[in-house]
Amino acid sequence: MRKLQVSLPSTTKECHLTSHVGNCIQNRFLLLGIGPPSIDDLPLCFFYQTTLESLTNADRARYLHLQLPTLISRSEAGSALHLAMQAISLAVWARSRPNDRSASQLSRTRYSQSLAAMNAAIRDPAKVKRDETLYAVLLLSGYETITFDSEALYAWGTHIDGAASLLRSRGKDNFSTPFACNMFLFIRRNAIQSHLQISKPIDPIFDGSAEKLSLYENVEDRLLSKAMRIPALQSLANIILSQPSYAVDYSVAFELIRAAETLDVELADWARRIPRKGAYTTITLMRYYPPAESSSSGFVPNLIHQYPGFYVARVWNLYRVYRLIIQSILVRVSSFVSLHHTAHEQDYIRIEKINRAMVDDVCASVPFLLGYDLSDLKLHPPFEHLRDENCLWPQNSMEASSSGPTGKFSLIWPLYVACSVPSAPETQRKWIRAQLKWIAGTGEAHAHLVMDADSQTLFGGPESFRFDCV
Repeated sequence: MRKLQVSLPSTTKECHLTSHVGNCIQNRFLLLGIGPPSIDDLPLCFFYQTTLESLTNADRARYLHLQLPTLISRSEAGSALHLAMQAISLAVWARSRPNDRSASQLSRTRYSQSLAAMNAAIRDPAKVKRDETLYAVLLLSGYETITFDSEALYAWGTHIDGAASLLRSRGKDNFSTPFACNMFLFIRRNAIQSHLQISKPIDPIFDGSAEKLSLYENVEDRLLSKAMRIPALQSLANIILSQPSYAVDYSVAFELIRAAETLDVELADWARRIPRKGAYTTITLMRYYPPAESSSSGFVPNLIHQYPGFYVARVWNLYRVYRLIIQSILVRVSSFVSLHHTAHEQDYIRIEKINRAMVDDVCASVPFLLGYDLSDLKLHPPFEHLRDENCLWPQNSMEASSSGPTGKFSLIWPLYVACSVPSAPETQRKWIRAQLKWIAGTGEAHAHLVMDADSQTLFGGPESFRFDCV
């Protein structure tokens, strides 16, 4: 393996950390016959171990990440996988050390080299079907998420589409091993995310695979197996709404409404059947100021959620966004076909009730995903001093962890969609945008681009760019 020439740790704490990380990964590499990593390979060790530590067993990404050393051991030094691995490792290293410009520059070089190697691999009849080639695409999409900037708005979506194309090339190999099945499911999740944001049906490769994958599906996958029908509903709604009223086949419109309502019921049923280990607890906040005064104050969540972990919170927010999208389809199509007034009014009330619950629940997840310690929340009378409708989560009463991990990135898409619900109260919308602005201020470029925008997903249009929600 070619050595990575980067700056070495400059403090005792960093040296101790990277030494520990190196020792952790060294044993795994030795078992595979790769040999111990040198000090120049610290970015790889840092990326591997810190990523592994941030993933729970329930998250499929952890299983896939554990396979990386095996894939490295059987791939060539100049392969797309090797180069993509170096690119993302250096990107993670550089992000934790902003002053290390050499790592950032070398990361971009390795990324470009990996793209060139990938283009060569997909033209090779043998390499195009290899696990290493498909995994390299996943690393490239991860690199694009980490290093996102305005010059790479379309890169992530392009590579997710490319991963689907590789799945078509692999054919039956997609289900030949547990590793292949897990990669397929991981790519399916990303494909759903991607196509929800452009309102187009997902690739047919993902249809009809339920029986082959049932042994590997978890709670999130069972949610996704339902959500994969949403992009097709979005697309059909846009087709119907683009036609003049005299040209619309109203039987198709009514069938779309029934299909959307059925899917919404199925999603609600998924939530009701969630296992206890995937459930969350709810804390009701008490107000400590007079009602007359609170009526003029800004928005503060009435409920706060505490989850078993960031992964579980992210899955729940995916569920909430899926239901918000379905409600938007129902509102748009029902209004267009001019249903009977009484029935339509009843449907509208039901839809708005669901919207309100989903937006409130997204807001309730914010403190946990921002990393606040909620363990003693019931012991204090917080929030009585909060009056500003633009206030962030009450940092004056509790401090978010500055050193521990947070799930702030996974909040960007749910907050972006939630604040775009037309019926959400203006004070709540401003509060949500304040969260996005705070996240943007921590260096998340995705949040910076959406913090003042309305999500087009709820209105049938494609987003200006596609991005992951991890």
